[in-house]
Amino acid sequence: MTKLFVGINFSNKGLLSRKIFGFRKRFDPKFNHYSFAHMAMLAPFEIYDDELEDLTENLKEEIDSFFYDKKNGLSLSFTGVGVHEHKRKKLLYLNPNYCSDLDFCSEAVVDICKSFIPKSIKYKENKKQFLPLGVFYHDNDLIEVMECAQVEFKNNSELPIQSISLYENKFGIWVEREVLFSFEENQSPFLNLGQQHI
Repeated sequence: MTKLFVGINFSNKGLLSRKIFGFRKRFDPKFNHYSFAHMAMLAPFEIYDDELEDLTENLKEEIDSFFYDKKNGLSLSFTGVGVHEHKRKKLLYLNPNYCSDLDFCSEAVVDICKSFIPKSIKYKENKKQFLPLGVFYHDNDLIEVMECAQVEFKNNSELPIQSISLYENKFGIWVEREVLFSFEENQSPFLNLGQQHI
């Protein structure tokens, strides 16, 4: 069996990306486990090893059908912070605001992935997807950090999406198995002025 999830990878350029990186470096005890900004499109799931190739091709085709004409850039906006309680830990997160294309694409991705999960496995879906800012085990730590997060992320902002990837769990560590779709970064027309020849 192989354990997987599909994730949205964000560009590390821009003000919001730098703020998230700096915030997590200061406050998130799990920062060293993953320093890049990403967001899962669904809860991790398991499939048979021999179905991995079929799943990958299905996901690539489906995601391409949503974004083939939007390769020149897509961003995800966020509206403030929230807290998700899970067993003994609390997750501080940024709340995403999906555009319609991303919303429908996410639903299609979840449906495809669920169709590959063996009937013998009980799959527990996430009610909500979000961009994690930190994992906390004590209320006092969370309260202290929450005040800082509300100040730093009080304004609505956007993160450019770099790609959508399939991640695989290998020996307890999530690694990017395959890029399912890549977006080109928006380039400013002023970036290359110094290279023009007259």
